[in-house]
Amino acid sequence: MNISIVGLGYVGAVSAACLADSGHRVWGVDINPDKVRIINEGCSPIVENGLAERIAEGRQAQRLFATTDIQQALRETELCFVAVATPSRPNGQIDPAHLYRACTQIATALAKLDRKQIVVIRSSVLPSIFDECRKIFETVADGLAELCANPEFLREGTAIHDFEDPPFTILGTDTRAAEDVLRSLYSDQPAPVYVLRPREALMVKYASNAYHPLKVAFGNEIATVCQQTEVDAEAVMSVFCSDTKLNISRKYLMPGFAFGGSCLPKDVRAILHAGNALDLKLPLIAAILSSNEQLIERTFQTIRATGKRRIGLIGLSFKSNTDDLRESPFVELAERLLGKGYELSIYDPNVVAARLTGANKEYIDSVIPHLSRLLVHSLDDFGNAELLLVGHHFPGVDALLKNAHVSVIDLGAYKVAARSATSERELALEAGARR
Repeated sequence: MNISIVGLGYVGAVSAACLADSGHRVWGVDINPDKVRIINEGCSPIVENGLAERIAEGRQAQRLFATTDIQQALRETELCFVAVATPSRPNGQIDPAHLYRACTQIATALAKLDRKQIVVIRSSVLPSIFDECRKIFETVADGLAELCANPEFLREGTAIHDFEDPPFTILGTDTRAAEDVLRSLYSDQPAPVYVLRPREALMVKYASNAYHPLKVAFGNEIATVCQQTEVDAEAVMSVFCSDTKLNISRKYLMPGFAFGGSCLPKDVRAILHAGNALDLKLPLIAAILSSNEQLIERTFQTIRATGKRRIGLIGLSFKSNTDDLRESPFVELAERLLGKGYELSIYDPNVVAARLTGANKEYIDSVIPHLSRLLVHSLDDFGNAELLLVGHHFPGVDALLKNAHVSVIDLGAYKVAARSATSERELALEAGARR
């Protein structure tokens, strides 16, 4: 395949060398003549393990070229990667100037050549910036560029290994034709390929790069508490990481509603209290409960924005298949709705006052007796509701929603569909239970 790569910084240089090593004919483009000269001399413009050797081999095999002339490169290729820098501004906002300039130059060159090209954004950008790039191509080279996204996951020091053996490959495209070309490009890699819309593909990169430092900060805050209480932090986290059912898994990572129950909120507060007693600041752990509260508040504001006043709430316990109401986020949401004068009916077959015993009976009688009076015994009892809030999908709920003639907000309805190269089946990534 004939490929051009615009931007010969860290990502561009590594991608160019690895693609050339795979047998493709690669043209690298950069506005810096020194980078172009260095690559054409068979050397590496950056320090990266094994890269100089790959570039030298690519030049010797006449599969790797570098130029400052973008039109020359695009004349030779049918697939163009954009890998220019997207630095941060002082306020944290991405500065897209280099990317916009590169897209404009590519679009202008394609218009002059009257040549179609698949253009792939490899740079790390948010969906809104990708949308602006699309507008550039539609304005300057309408119909000539198929704009896609292919976020990279290269780490400095292990970039070549990461390119050749990634955890997965993410293709962001809206067309089967572009998907087929990009699948063919990565067909020699063992990693699964997921195909998403470009906007979702780009957010996978940001989700990953936000989660990785989150893990570092979490491990260090736990270690801080351990150190001050004469506990072996490495022993604790070693066992913690061995749990691949809950701790290191998809559990609790799929989007959904807020967490609650008798364990998680209580134990977060306990470790925060222990930290405070030791004069330790644990800002990450301290933010957990605040983040949970913000989700409930955003949900309330979403309901408020509908203008509906008669509400049917499906689910009151903190998760399905239990009658436990302790610190349930649905109880908190119901309290807010009642406090603001909403008319509320609640359906939860597991939470019927007559069936509650022990701690739950005492809780409902002493803490939320007003809510128990709002319980209905059947989904048919929501006849007066203008808006249904779905917290749990009890039997019969999906059928009700399919035929509902009222507005519906599914509190856990964050879904993503993807295709795996190894199976081709649609993966429905749905929110799991929160405990």
